[in-house]
Amino acid sequence: MTHYFGFLPSDKLNGMIDEAERIIDSNEKVEYYPYRNELTQQIASELIDNLLISLIDVIPNPERQASMRKIVGTIERATETLLNVLLGKDKNEDIMPSFNFLKNQSMFIDNNGMRRVGFALSKQSAQTIIGGFAAVTPETVDKAKFKIALETMTEESLTHFISKFTETLKLGMIKRQSIPVAKAGIDKGMSMALNKLLPQLPDDGLNRLARFYRPFLIDIAD
Repeated sequence: MTHYFGFLPSDKLNGMIDEAERIIDSNEKVEYYPYRNELTQQIASELIDNLLISLIDVIPNPERQASMRKIVGTIERATETLLNVLLGKDKNEDIMPSFNFLKNQSMFIDNNGMRRVGFALSKQSAQTIIGGFAAVTPETVDKAKFKIALETMTEESLTHFISKFTETLKLGMIKRQSIPVAKAGIDKGMSMALNKLLPQLPDDGLNRLARFYRPFLIDIAD
């Protein structure tokens, strides 16, 4: 059994994936970089949407909703800025590692035959996340354990889609050195979002949050 984290892509993202695969599989004589760049930006946008933006609805206090929106906006801008710096007009042969990473390591078919954007979790991370979600029930809530599960899930996502993905890019030393700094800033924003969100939620709100996230965890038989 392999545990995955993954979200269902929008129709727009599905179409972009299909188009990129068609162009590459047919060896079409066009420049690949616009497809890689737009696909990466869309995945980043939908990842943030699934991880954070949808959470705003579970916050009961309008003022704290507004505060959360500001934090999410900061994360969105930081991510967009980072990708705009890193994604350039690369040659087709230099684009292929990125495409292969997105296709082979950042997408999978779930048990219902649906394409998901995501990745396989390590056994340790999967156990931490699953255990944290199991600690949230209508009867009892272990908020500390649940928080660790959410932190692990967001950290795994950022590591995969930022750190591991950017390893496939052909970058100079200065740009490559900027990646850990940018990721640290995004990490901090994610942590701020969770620290603002969790303490204010009652047990029923935490249960709603757990129900929201559980469908992102997929178990697939090896």
